[in-house]
Amino acid sequence: MNSFIKENAPKEVVVLSDAVYHSYLGSYFLGQTDMICFGGSYNAWGALVNPKGSNINMFLNAYTISNFSDEPFTAEGWLSSTLPGESRISRNFAAGNQAISPPSLPRVNIMSASNITNNTPIGGVYTFTRRVEPNQTLTKHDFQGMYTIPPGSSFALFFSSPGKEHVQSRMAFGWWEERINHDCRY
Repeated sequence: MNSFIKENAPKEVVVLSDAVYHSYLGSYFLGQTDMICFGGSYNAWGALVNPKGSNINMFLNAYTISNFSDEPFTAEGWLSSTLPGESRISRNFAAGNQAISPPSLPRVNIMSASNITNNTPIGGVYTFTRRVEPNQTLTKHDFQGMYTIPPGSSFALFFSSPGKEHVQSRMAFGWWEERINHDCRY
């Protein structure tokens, strides 16, 4: 009887979210843009940019937009567009798994541009609009990797000028990266 119970006993199974699993592997990252400034007829943007030749796909898990001003503003989601203005690459990032030594480094870049003329992104796909209220942080963490960003592509949030007022904002992202398998054998 004891052997029957042992053989038919339920097996322990651990279920991890994709983000936790990729953090364990050292391929989950988080980081933020430099301060983004706009307003007074100037726009801005923040983005995760997967460089050509990275040999990875990027999976968006979460983003936040912090509005440090007394004015609300609009954020537009764009995929795979050409972004206007002179951009900066942020060095404010970390691997989610800090137990790996040395910590993993992302291939995806966190980029932003401030005070650009009223140009908008070119090409790509305009996917959604969000309103960011004054002195608040908008958090979206329900993506769970549903946006897959291949090499040479991006996920960007474009900020339209709220008018005469000047705004300061910062964006943060959570994402994981997976190597692209070029093995074509079947």
